[in-house]
Amino acid sequence: MGEDTCRELPDQPIRYYLPRIPGVVYTWGHKYISGWNDLHNVAVSPRARRRATRAQQIYTGTGDSGVQKNRTGEGDMIQEPATAPGRSMGRRTIGWISGMFIVLLALIPAAAAGAPTVIVSNYTVTPAVLMPGDEGTITVVLTSTASMAPGSPLDLRVDTGGVNTSPITPDNAYIENVLLRSREIEVLSGSFQDVGEIGPGQSLPITFQVRAPGEEGIYFPEVWVSVRDATGVRYPIPVNVGSAYALAKKPSLRVERTVPASVDPGDSFGVTLTLYNDGEASANDISVGINASSDSIASTSPESYYIPVLRPGEEAALNLSFGTDPGAPLGLLPVVATVDYRSADLAVFRQVETIGIPIVGRADMSVASIRTEPARITAGDPVGLTIRIENTGTADATSVRATIGGLSLSGTKEAFLGTIEPGNDGPAVFNLQAGEEGDYPYTLAIQYTDDYGAHTTEQALNLVVAGSDRAPALIIAVVAIVVVIAAALYWYRRRKEE
Repeated sequence: MGEDTCRELPDQPIRYYLPRIPGVVYTWGHKYISGWNDLHNVAVSPRARRRATRAQQIYTGTGDSGVQKNRTGEGDMIQEPATAPGRSMGRRTIGWISGMFIVLLALIPAAAAGAPTVIVSNYTVTPAVLMPGDEGTITVVLTSTASMAPGSPLDLRVDTGGVNTSPITPDNAYIENVLLRSREIEVLSGSFQDVGEIGPGQSLPITFQVRAPGEEGIYFPEVWVSVRDATGVRYPIPVNVGSAYALAKKPSLRVERTVPASVDPGDSFGVTLTLYNDGEASANDISVGINASSDSIASTSPESYYIPVLRPGEEAALNLSFGTDPGAPLGLLPVVATVDYRSADLAVFRQVETIGIPIVGRADMSVASIRTEPARITAGDPVGLTIRIENTGTADATSVRATIGGLSLSGTKEAFLGTIEPGNDGPAVFNLQAGEEGDYPYTLAIQYTDDYGAHTTEQALNLVVAGSDRAPALIIAVVAIVVVIAAALYWYRRRKEE
């Protein structure tokens, strides 16, 4: 019996010997047997053989390889090309490539999601309903999505050519351009290029001037915002042009703040927030949270406020109190106010307002010490007068100059000290010539400049000139007289003895 033949034994399973042909699949009924799996034979029971599918050979290449058997027409094996594994491998390859492509697509927005961008937190169309051909304005409010970084005020710089050269920090979103696109509504003005940075928690209003089309209807111009290294924004704005279909009315809160022009470190100050509802519907459940993002400012009033309802056209004022640290850094320190509210359909709105507190130091000049050389001034002596001037304020004193007035002694009466920093002092030196004995009152005037402007402070002082000391001459004269008398007595006694 040859290697590739088989014979049937009574009451025994039929054993078929299959040639190993790479890439060939043999089918027995509904069962696949792969030619490359090193299967040399398959044992089949007589019952299964009787139920087998009619034999048919399918060739995948040249040659006449197949199943050889001892009886024709019984128990034939079906030789099929390796299309089933091929299709499986193809599907796996396509699925693998598709999976990698989906992962890449998922990673691209994930990388961009880390960069700060902006959202359209509010918009206003004025007037609310435009007539065909009328002009109006569309104002959108862009709000940064970046988290708040304490103590980083907005730093906007523009060079001589009008180009924005603001430094970019990781927590700021840099707005490259803001456009309003529409095929029906004509945009008259409002193409904003190179807008600049918007810091964490800050909002920026942008206003476009538009002209309504000639036909009535509701139009949806889109606001396109491009943010550097981040996901851009496209936001449709519904505009009603003489349409009978009313748009859903919604509230629109506007926050105005009253801030002192300057605050000295260590001083207390107050801020007034006024909320206006410029929308067409009531704002409900209004909550206002106050957060002093700098450690140098602390709230001395409640940090949370609740307003049940604010109807269209109404307003509400909040009076806030703060204290500052004596060592507060000079500059603009932010205080963040977060306003949350709901409309009638329970839609939630949030807007973040940043209140800049100008911390401006003030210089305070005074006399620290006075010294004369010599310490005891007598009439006619040359005098060196040194007055040390101290800055007890919180800001630098620049262009400090000291002048003596009302002193009837000759000499230099003006000294220039330059800049004196807080907590330091500087000497003002005057060279004088003492006159006659007596008291000489004078006035010291200190002129300086700080962040508030030029100042002059005066202080009354006094200089004492003692009379010339004649005691040594008198002593010498007395001693001379005594010596003369003693000499005369001695001479008289000598003559008398002789």
